[in-house]
This record gives sequence, C-alpha cells and structure tokens, in this order.
Amino acid sequence: MKTVREPGRDVIVARETDVLVCGGGPAGIAAALCAARAGAKTLLLERHPFLGGIWTAGALSVIIDCHNKGGVNHEIRARMDAEGTVEPYFRRPLWNVYAVEAMKHLLDEMMAESGVEVQLYTSVAAAAVENRRVQGVYTESKSGREFIGAQVVIDSSGDGDVAARAGCGYEKGRPSDGAMQPMTLYARLGGLQIDPRTLPRGHLLELTRRCGWDPSYAGISLFPQPGQPGIGMLMATHIYGVDGANARDLTRAEQAARAELKRGVALLKQNGGPEWAEIFLIGTGPFIGVREGRRIMGRYVLTEADVREGRHFDDGICNVQFGIDIHHIDPKVGKGVWWAQVPEYQIPYRCLVARDVDNLLMAGRCISGDHMAHGSYRVTGDAVAMGEAAGLAAALSLERSVDPHALDVPALQARLAELRDATRLAAVE
Repeated sequence: MKTVREPGRDVIVARETDVLVCGGGPAGIAAALCAARAGAKTLLLERHPFLGGIWTAGALSVIIDCHNKGGVNHEIRARMDAEGTVEPYFRRPLWNVYAVEAMKHLLDEMMAESGVEVQLYTSVAAAAVENRRVQGVYTESKSGREFIGAQVVIDSSGDGDVAARAGCGYEKGRPSDGAMQPMTLYARLGGLQIDPRTLPRGHLLELTRRCGWDPSYAGISLFPQPGQPGIGMLMATHIYGVDGANARDLTRAEQAARAELKRGVALLKQNGGPEWAEIFLIGTGPFIGVREGRRIMGRYVLTEADVREGRHFDDGICNVQFGIDIHHIDPKVGKGVWWAQVPEYQIPYRCLVARDVDNLLMAGRCISGDHMAHGSYRVTGDAVAMGEAAGLAAALSLERSVDPHALDVPALQARLAELRDATRLAAVE
C-alpha cells in the first residue's frame, strides 16, 4: 500500500480532565453521568452534533433490556414519562419506545445538571500511550488538531476506536471469516393514518411485498414516536458485508440504505392502499446503525458458554436477560434474525478493563467478549449499565489512587447497587 509521511508538529493541549469519556451513545452518557456524579472532573467527547449515538443519530427508538437495571435506565424512563415522550413497547412491554428528538434534549439537560463537560463535533484521531498508560488523546475537529489529557479514559465509541488507536488487541466478527452483522438505517415517516401499535406481527412484510418492495430486512418494523401522532420510525434495511470501522464501507452502506428506503416508501405510498396513501419520508437517520465492530481484549473474555449457561461472576456488574440475537450475516441464509433464548447471566467487571493498557476502560458493545456473547450484551439497556460501572470505576480509581484493574470490586458493586436501588425507589415514589 502506498504511504506518505505526515510531518511532525506541536499540538496544543486544549484541555485536561480526570475522566475522559470518548463516545456519547448510551454507554458513554451513563459513564459520564456516573463519573461526574461521583466527583470526578469529566469530559465527554462526541463526533456528532448531539448526544445519544444509536438512540438519536441512529434513531433506534427502542431501549432494549432496560427493565431489570435501575440506575440511569430508570432515570431516563421516569423523566421521559413525565414529558409524555416514552411508553412501553407494544410487543415487549418491559422495553421502552421513545421519541428521538425528546431524547436529544433530555441528554443535554442531564449532562448540564450533573456537571459533565461536553464537546461535540470531535473525533479521536490517535492516543498517546506511555508505559501502558493512555496519557490522553489527539482529536480532530473544527478547532483543528488538539490534545486532551486525562487520568482515566473510557472507550464508549461502539467500535473500540480509542482502544485500537492505543494499541489494544481486539477481535472482529465471527471467528471463521471475520464477517459482521448487517447495518440498519432507519427512516422517519410522516402522514401515517394507521397506529403502528395495531399492526399484526408480519403484516408490514406481507404488505411491502405486495407493493413491490421486498425489504432487505425481513423483520421490518414501525415504531411510534410518543407525543408525535402520525410520525413513525421505520426499520426496514439490512446492508450486508460492511465493516463499521471502514469509512468506504460506511459510505456504501449509507447510500445503499437511503436508496432502498426512498424507493420502498414510494411503493408503499403508491400501492399500500388508503391507510398509506398520505405517508412521506421526512428523513433517514443521520447515520446508519452499526451492530458489530471491534471487541477489545479485556482481563476476561465473555464467551458463548458463559451466556448459554447463565453464569454469574464474583465481579458481576450487569445482569443481562436478552437472548443471543444475530442478524443474519449472509442474505442467502436469511434476511432476518437468528435467536437463542438464554438464562439471565452477568457481565464481569474484568470485561470492561483493557488487557493491554492500565488506565483504559471500555463500555458498550466494544467490551471483551466473543462473537456469540456479543450478540446478546450489545443492546442499549445493557450498554447503559456497563457505562455506569465504567464511570463509577474510573471515579473510584482516582479517589483511591489505583488503576482500574486494581480497584476494590466489592466497593464498586456496592456503589452500583446503591445507585440502582435509589433510582428504582425514586421511580416508584
């Protein structure tokens, strides 16, 4: 491969902080909130112009496996409930369906109230590592190349970008060939004359096929937007054979998904009958939803056997009740989902602690696990719980002058239980 040498240069140290959280999705917002509330000076970086990640830019609209968690999961539900912008998911009432725009505003408010410094429009370009410690990260933004120093770094980027740039080992995709689950771009529809809650299971797939559109995702679904009648989020695309850590793949995926949605919505409007005759495409998600990227090697690798056997750990920090959910990787095999029910299991704290760097934590789908285990723990309710654990661990590590791998885990678990129980009680009251 052809290369060029980038000239050396001095870089401004723009900011220094105790805890640096990289990525403002579900895991990152929970990590930042918990670190700041525990007393650590906390800075949250996000590459988009708003927080929420897959919840907002990805327009997912559903919070999955959140009911058994307490903590930030319950806090978000309670606050959106008070505004009328969340409701139980009609197919799985223990999950939450929310209005995307309302989520953006709520996350801004929560960060401001908790004293989290937020910097948007900022990507991590490189990490400075010395003696197994991340000294900080180099960023690229409208402000140019800058350096941000930190004592503890949390990678909540989804794809493990920071850890990879810090030289941490990682795995991607299934073991046989590295192939990853397909990506999905959501569409926001207006002019709905039908309530998505009333649609029988499988109705949308039958309807779209009758209209001349065979969606690339056979599990096509339409989610309401609480407080916004006539608006719905359409999940209808699977883009196969792409890597979320490759800009060229992402470009191809976005373009292919947008083209399919434009054509599909037009066919649905034209041929779907009176109930669909007034629909229109308001827009697609600002970015395509990526299910699978790098899995950073931690102090423990959560395995399929751990998940299937419902294992609990001495250092467990998150209880998971979601099954193994693998969206078909090869469309010739199927365009839906391969699913396996599993008993409740735990994610151990060691999966959040980087193996190759001593002051780096991970939260969200980039934690340490194998391909099949990842298919279960990757959902957003569990990402929030992992973020809580990483944020508290970072703050406690600084408070006790130890690296995260040497932290007193029972003390962390006690703080997590206190946080989650307090929020459950507040929600009940």
